[in-house]
Amino acid sequence: MAAPLQGITVVEAANYVAGPSAGALMADLGADVIKLEPPGGEVMRGVQLTPEGQPERPNYLFELENRGKRSVTVALDQPGAAEMVHQILARADVFLTNMYGSRLRKYGLAPEDVHARNPHIIHVSVTGYGIHGPEADRPAFDFAAFWARSGIMGVIGHPGQPPVLSRIAQGDHTTGLNALAATLAALRLRDLTGQGQVVEVALQQTGVYTIATDMARALIDRRQPARMDRDAPPNPLFNCYEASDGRWIMLVHMTPDPYWPRLCRAIGRADWETDPAYTTMKGRAADCAALARGITKVFHRHDSAHWAKTLDAHGLIWAPMAELPEVIDDPQLRAMNAFQVIDHPLGQIETVGTPFYIREADIRVRGASPSAGEHTHAVLTAAGLSEERIAELAAAGVLG
Repeated sequence: MAAPLQGITVVEAANYVAGPSAGALMADLGADVIKLEPPGGEVMRGVQLTPEGQPERPNYLFELENRGKRSVTVALDQPGAAEMVHQILARADVFLTNMYGSRLRKYGLAPEDVHARNPHIIHVSVTGYGIHGPEADRPAFDFAAFWARSGIMGVIGHPGQPPVLSRIAQGDHTTGLNALAATLAALRLRDLTGQGQVVEVALQQTGVYTIATDMARALIDRRQPARMDRDAPPNPLFNCYEASDGRWIMLVHMTPDPYWPRLCRAIGRADWETDPAYTTMKGRAADCAALARGITKVFHRHDSAHWAKTLDAHGLIWAPMAELPEVIDDPQLRAMNAFQVIDHPLGQIETVGTPFYIREADIRVRGASPSAGEHTHAVLTAAGLSEERIAELAAAGVLG
């Protein structure tokens, strides 16, 4: 089987998560991803994950975002560094970066600079707020740009309560997938036109798209949507309920019929099915708080195993609120190859796999992350630099 991005070279100058996660997926797809790092390695390498006195364990944060890449160390602020990077970029198909626009211009790596030397390259920028506009250089992490400022944080959580925080890197990984999709589209466009392209992906704009259903309505009425209230949902079939063993079960039915009669039978409330007040969606909505309380009482009578069998037997759409150890052992995820084992200097480790599948394609995690600068010499040699020039760059501090 062939890898979809076999023969594609990606040069990545990005740190933390959003940009590198896109590069990791490109490596899974078979691209040769060359990671440019400062001397000593990018900041995520320095995250301390091993408690004092315990055996060393892999830096899972760095491994997840940098598996299967090659590493070149370069001090961009040193004379000769920018020219060296351009020599690497001259043979590349994609330049992936999360530098602010001002830093790209400072180092001569803005789209126009890169295209002047390689007109066929895809220049991909992954930032908090884009590379244009009045706040293009505003620092950002996904908690700020994706979660808070996009509007997601404002509609999540219980009414009247403080807003809830996102889990780590949710916005980063969503933005990484966005960057991958845009890059693939740009590569296809290059196939059609022969021209390089500029791709701009931002955490804030990605966040807006993930909440696009609410946003589309707000664009029309300019109103803030109400937060979902578990005790008084607009539809009792779109709510979570707690079983007697403390496990939560999520019911999800956007269109209630024929699911309302099925739920009534599943929970032993046939009287609700024939009650004239509840025969329509509008009628149920008018008394949804009372219905939610009634369903809650019924769910408290039996454990989650009982409800799993009962809800399935009645053809209802539901899911348990799973905890991560359960997710890891989920046979359905295992069947989809959601987790993969790779060799690591500290031994074999399991990591999160590529989140999609193409039947006749070689898509997989291709190995552990590189050590900082592990491939500097090989990459520079392939870029056409002589041994003498490489030695000069090393002596000048460009390579660290």
